[in-house]
Amino acid sequence: MATNDIREAIAKTTNALYALVDEALLSHEPHEIDEECEFEEFARDLLRVLTSHSDALASSEEADTDV
Repeated sequence: MATNDIREAIAKTTNALYALVDEALLSHEPHEIDEECEFEEFARDLLRVLTSHSDALASSEEADTDV
């Protein structure tokens, strides 16, 4: 990643990780709905964290530009 901006680097890395995890979740082998799957739980939790982190980063960037 060619950038000196840490926020840009974090955003690009977050986007790439989100895409990989989302793709892995979509291609995950189907199973019974009531069957517990640790991978699916982990992947969904990770996607939630990445989304909330992305939202928080965007909010802090907006606050920085308001100054």
